[in-house]
Amino acid sequence: MTPPYYFNILLGNIAAAQAKLLHLGLIVSELPADSIWVVTGIGDFQKMMNAIGLITGDGVRVGLEDNIWFDENRTRLATNSMLVERVVRMAAVLERDIASPAETRRMLKL
Repeated sequence: MTPPYYFNILLGNIAAAQAKLLHLGLIVSELPADSIWVVTGIGDFQKMMNAIGLITGDGVRVGLEDNIWFDENRTRLATNSMLVERVVRMAAVLERDIASPAETRRMLKL
C-alpha cells in the first residue's frame, strides 16, 4: 500500500475511544506520515467532532449511519443532506473550503 493513507476516525462509542480532543490527538499522533484523516462522533457527538475535524483535521464524516438525529434534544430526525448542509455552513463560518469530488480524488490519488 502506498501513501496517502486514509483514516476515517469515529469517536464516542461507549466501548471505544471517546469523543474527546485528547483521544483524537492520541489517535492522530500514531498515524503514519502522509496520512489523510477525517473524524466524526457517534450520535450526540457528531456535531462537536465535525467542528473539531473542520478546525484540526483534513475533513469530516457525516451520515445517518452515525447519527439519526439532527438536534441534541432528539426531536428532529436528520437526513444525510441536512447533516452535510450543516457541515458546509460550519465550514463557511470557519472559512474552510469544501473539496469537490474531483479534488478529493486527487488528494487521495484515486
